[in-house]
Amino acid sequence: MAITNNMTSAVQEYVFVQSLETIIVPVNGSWIQAYCEYLGITSPVNTSWLQALCQFRGITQPTGGSWVQALAVSYGITEPVNTSWWMALASLGSPVPPFIWNLNTNKYNEETRKWSGVPIPTDYWEDNVELWEADTQLWELA
Repeated sequence: MAITNNMTSAVQEYVFVQSLETIIVPVNGSWIQAYCEYLGITSPVNTSWLQALCQFRGITQPTGGSWVQALAVSYGITEPVNTSWWMALASLGSPVPPFIWNLNTNKYNEETRKWSGVPIPTDYWEDNVELWEADTQLWELA
């Protein structure tokens, strides 16, 4: 993927795309700090915003001595692009926007994402022949 429009670095491209094109200026000269703040990360780890981002993604150790490589691996990237892990990260497509209550703009009949952690109902009231008042199943958890 080529650097988009007026993008000047792979880090800038990575941040721009992963922030759903929200971040257009760095914070204190740092694109990674801007992305961290966008994600709600309020302070660096060991004075490193990259390490804070890695920690946010559940990465606790560098890969091959590199936090950038560890970040890339967390996305499933296995090879650098043009010998650069940042270029590989910049090649990522846009993430699927998260569900945000009252802000989701997708139409229900066009939605393909699934809520995570929600159990699939196994008992439907239309099919249940028992009296619902006597049913011991917790309907809220079904």
